[in-house]
Amino acid sequence: MKSSRRHLKRIVFALSYSLMATLLLSCADDNLVFEENVIFDNNAWAVNDRAVLKLDITDTVSQHNFYINVRNTENYPYRNLYVFVKTIFPNDKFSKDTVGIVLADATGKWLGSGSGYLNSSRHLSNTIMYQYNKRFPLSGEYTIEIEQAMRTDTLEGIRNVGVRIEKAANN
Repeated sequence: MKSSRRHLKRIVFALSYSLMATLLLSCADDNLVFEENVIFDNNAWAVNDRAVLKLDITDTVSQHNFYINVRNTENYPYRNLYVFVKTIFPNDKFSKDTVGIVLADATGKWLGSGSGYLNSSRHLSNTIMYQYNKRFPLSGEYTIEIEQAMRTDTLEGIRNVGVRIEKAANN
């Protein structure tokens, strides 16, 4: 009797483990090409601090959607955030965009999704699309630099900023 119970427990454990592994693997984002974020010390983004991200690209055929990730605390004093996004191509040419990111509505209600507490203040995650259906023109190493474009030397309440790149759904 004990050996059959032990055998049954092993079978249940093996099935449970297999089911959990299958679920975790199915949650992987097949369209994700790149995602990286830079954390700022003390939740403060100084005007001379740039988020510098490097990525290797081999796919010059597929179209991609580009997102900016921002995590802010409730201590951030503004509704929006302006950033400069500079993309340096493998041939050292570059493009530079100014991107406006809305973090709160006109009433001051934060738009990002909350994800816990940081220094006694809730922090909010925002992912904003800033380019869609774009192709990488060259294969090789790209550098993406993000700098804050607000008229303040140090932005209090910005935890991190980064980039997410996904293959577009129409590929």
